[in-house]
Amino acid sequence: MERLTQTLSEMFPPAPVFTEKDLPDLSSKVYIVTGGASGVGKELCKMLYGRSATVYLAGRSQQNADDTISWIKSEVSDASGGTLEFLNLDLNDLSTIKGSAQAFLAQENRLDVVWHNAGVMMPPSGSKTKQGYELQLGTNVIAPWLFQSFLTPLMQRTAALPATPKDSVRVIWVSSIANIVSPAPGGINWPDINFENVGWAIPRLFTLKFETYGQSKAANIILGAEAVKRWSGSEILSISLNPGNLRTALMRHVSMKLLTPIMNLGLYEPYYGALTELFAGLSPRVDESRNGAYIIPWGRFGNPRSDIVSGYEENGPKLWDWIESECREFM
Repeated sequence: MERLTQTLSEMFPPAPVFTEKDLPDLSSKVYIVTGGASGVGKELCKMLYGRSATVYLAGRSQQNADDTISWIKSEVSDASGGTLEFLNLDLNDLSTIKGSAQAFLAQENRLDVVWHNAGVMMPPSGSKTKQGYELQLGTNVIAPWLFQSFLTPLMQRTAALPATPKDSVRVIWVSSIANIVSPAPGGINWPDINFENVGWAIPRLFTLKFETYGQSKAANIILGAEAVKRWSGSEILSISLNPGNLRTALMRHVSMKLLTPIMNLGLYEPYYGALTELFAGLSPRVDESRNGAYIIPWGRFGNPRSDIVSGYEENGPKLWDWIESECREFM
């Protein structure tokens, strides 16, 4: 019953109450949106640029970023002082992450919000990153953690600046409603975190695809909660969210046979998912009392699956420390 209630609430949300029209001037702010050249990230970058922010579109394709930047500028004519920049970031290869972070750090002396928005969903069975991790685990979880590790010191300095508003420096871990289909209990398949020993055989193939994606999204939530403890006293808020069920390129690996019933239930335009992310990153309702919150469409406070939450105390440190040990040679 818990999963059904949770699913219905997140799939059929009420109208948004916080939109780009509620944003103040952002001309002094600097933001990073991974996956900023398409889908939700593209819409979010447009909103931020529309209030004169400096926005870095982090991703693998210079051409896609250039096309998106041109589109945003054609759509937004009054963002005086706003800046859009491409930041090369390949989440498929841990050996490149430090260089990407250093390229950003060489250009900016502040960082207000990072949205770890980029991700992959249900790729072909057995897909792996360059370092051999299950692709969703590597791209959605390990690489964002590593990227964030280089950015956190600058965000701490930004939060400490006298002119920085309290609770405005935030890290946003983009999860999904798919956390409800992650391995139980706790969300992480610790005996076989890379799903290497499952065989990917029919009929389990269908459910395994959901489990592996769900694990990566549960991990985003767990990291968001653990970061609250790790960054205690830093004035950085750590928030996770489900952006919503959306018509984006994230669905490209999902077969039409599977996609059709989902579409019948209702997929929404990327704009609405961007509003969820905007709420998490900039709404004044997200403050220190809500640090570690899980945001649901289109800007509400919700809850992940209950056993994921009850497992924070064990799985938070375990997952953080495991990722750190896996990334040590790239730090």
